[in-house]
Amino acid sequence: MKYKNIREEELKNKVAQDYFGKYDCTRIIGNVDFCVSISQSEKELFEQESLLWAEAKKGSSDIYKSIVQLILTIGKARTFDKFLPPAMLGAFDGEKIAFIPYNDIHEVFYLNDFNWNVTPSDHNTKEFNLIHEKVKTVIDSKALLFNFLKDNRELKNFIKKNFIVGKFGLTKIKIDKNNFMVIYNKWLQSVKLSIAVDWDIAKKNGIIDGDFYLADLLSQENNTLKEKLFVLLKQDHYELDRKFDEAGLFSSKRTDFTDNQVAHTQFWNKYDRPPKEIYWDYIVERRDLLVPQDVRERKGSFFTPQIWVELSQKYLTDLLGEDWQDEYYVWDCAAGTGNLLNGLTNKYNIWASTLDTQDVKVMRDRIKNGANLLDDHVFQFDFLNDDFSKLPKLLQDIINDPEKRKKLVIYINPPYAEAASTATITGHKENKKNVAVLKGTYKKYFSQIGIAGRELYVQFLTRIYSEIPEAIIAQFSTLKTLQAPNFKEFRAFFKAKLKSLFVVPAYTFDNVKGKFPIGFFIWDTTKKEQFISIEADVYDENGELNSTKTFFIDENIKSINEWLISTRSKPHTINIGFISAKGNDFQNKNFVFIINDKNQLPHPRGSWINDGNLVEVAVYFSVRHCIEATWLNDRDQFLFPNYC
Repeated sequence: MKYKNIREEELKNKVAQDYFGKYDCTRIIGNVDFCVSISQSEKELFEQESLLWAEAKKGSSDIYKSIVQLILTIGKARTFDKFLPPAMLGAFDGEKIAFIPYNDIHEVFYLNDFNWNVTPSDHNTKEFNLIHEKVKTVIDSKALLFNFLKDNRELKNFIKKNFIVGKFGLTKIKIDKNNFMVIYNKWLQSVKLSIAVDWDIAKKNGIIDGDFYLADLLSQENNTLKEKLFVLLKQDHYELDRKFDEAGLFSSKRTDFTDNQVAHTQFWNKYDRPPKEIYWDYIVERRDLLVPQDVRERKGSFFTPQIWVELSQKYLTDLLGEDWQDEYYVWDCAAGTGNLLNGLTNKYNIWASTLDTQDVKVMRDRIKNGANLLDDHVFQFDFLNDDFSKLPKLLQDIINDPEKRKKLVIYINPPYAEAASTATITGHKENKKNVAVLKGTYKKYFSQIGIAGRELYVQFLTRIYSEIPEAIIAQFSTLKTLQAPNFKEFRAFFKAKLKSLFVVPAYTFDNVKGKFPIGFFIWDTTKKEQFISIEADVYDENGELNSTKTFFIDENIKSINEWLISTRSKPHTINIGFISAKGNDFQNKNFVFIINDKNQLPHPRGSWINDGNLVEVAVYFSVRHCIEATWLNDRDQFLFPNYC
């Protein structure tokens, strides 16, 4: 609550100062608690026009009853006959304020056979209850409610745009591609809980609240405008999972509101729906932003920025030739909403599959709005578990034909999720047990790829390499496949010619944290050779070519972790420090450092140092393996720079 433990008069003064500072809030209008008018510098010929009459209550109150009390106060004194009525009526307390257009409620003042001579503050009279019943529907459908703390900026914008002399109608907040996520976060707090859905069960079945928000957002008069979304708003309820069943009959599921749609109506009263049509495709395409964080982490959902989509297609053109889109087939088997395929021209040679039915509907909606794909080339498919017999026949024919298969480009930005992450190792989260332990690819190939199989993108590479032999693989991923020690078995298994590689900053991808590279790899699987080295192009966050860098692997060089193990058996008399070394790949560079005592770490992992010479060796290994090593002591911190 913004205004706690203050009296009603003080509350009115603070609200006037904080939100209506440019207006005159000093006028006394009959028995109305609070009046807002346009400020006048001198006596004018005409009556000063009111913009708001409001009821004030300290603490937290029932906003409906406050508005009813205001109506009874105005009706009893017939204030509307003595003063020009305002544009809006309202009510506020210590935490919120509500507005309702005067024109939507003024008819109540002309009721016949109604006793206005009651005490407005007595909420138990039959007159109070009668007015409450009459205006409740209007308040439900027309009131605009703002929380002083949560909606501070929106409230100020609303006042600025609507508190104007002579203005007719309300100016609502416009929605665009920059604020639709902010509005979604507010929708979660205001509307989601009023929808008759058990969200925990729904999420386990792949149904997310974001699809309900999209149905709301892209609607007019409470009817969703895009018929191919997974969830549709149909006046007073939602429809979802619309499909033809095995008998050829159309079926769908329906869910309603638990509060007669009150919260939903009051929330959307503040916003101008739908957004301008130029934003529709962008909002639908960015459905991934509405996926809950835990689902993103489990599925490894990462939207590919358009700058890297275009660059990857340039590298494919450079390697395969100007006419490659007519000469090759393309399958994105981890398509999401299909943004990686933006820019490709030959829709007859493109297939897109994804794990979620909702994403299929998004792609088909985008096709309706101009996306260069074919409806029957877009389908739901669990690449790591489903049998290829479920694929469209044309795609099966390509996969089963050795010559056509050589002309197939598997073009993907597969999930980067793994069973363990930084958060699990530092003790902040549990291992993602459902990520790696799957019934299909992981179990089938575990004995050949080892611990690297915890990574979902490795499972994608493994199945493609094994079951779609001689196809070209063009994929985004981290660089672990090239150098990480845990991927040694995978490198021995995955023998293909790395024809091209460029790297970009990982933080340019949504939902990716940390300063490490993500690469775009093009593999020729017809050439069976183990990776040794490649010179890659390095781009900065703006897409500018920064430099080139040689990546290589020598399996005979010990990693810093292996070296640490070898030091543990050496005799010592005194420990002079403790070196922590979680790993020697790019993503773990922040976890290599030297401290005085391992008890300074909540989860120590490393080795004691008892020889001063070993400190220099440790730093050498850190630099050699592209790691930043840090020495911490009681007085200051010294950072050994990363020289690689």
